[in-house]
Amino acid sequence: MKRGIIALFVALLIVLGAIIWHLLPALYFLVMMAKEPEVWGCDEGLVEGSRLPNGRDDAVAEYLKLCTGFGTIADYSIVLELGGVNKPTTLVEHSDPQPNYPKFRWLDNDTLVIDLGKVSWLKSPLHKVGSVNISYVYSIGEP
Repeated sequence: MKRGIIALFVALLIVLGAIIWHLLPALYFLVMMAKEPEVWGCDEGLVEGSRLPNGRDDAVAEYLKLCTGFGTIADYSIVLELGGVNKPTTLVEHSDPQPNYPKFRWLDNDTLVIDLGKVSWLKSPLHKVGSVNISYVYSIGEP
């Protein structure tokens, strides 16, 4: 009787080992996906047609980063490119915008108004970059 229980236990261990052995590639894949969102595939850049320059060649634009993996994650932000500076500065990150938003308006070369419409959240809005003063128009709620 004792030998039968031991043999059954050993057989179960062998079956469990075989199952784990066959699942290792899938487990490795899931761990790598969780560790490195970059391998999911991200596209990012300025939204086409959103760039609005002022008279000094500073320009404001929408910036979008889309990452896919298990679903799609979208990060929305507004950036400012100062004339002569290659790297844009992130002005604000925000929730998914309403249709036809955001809207940009240069009052003069040093004053920018950004209308975000209705958003559910904002993150770290900058109010001055270089000589450019930035003001925001928005309401908080579900778009």
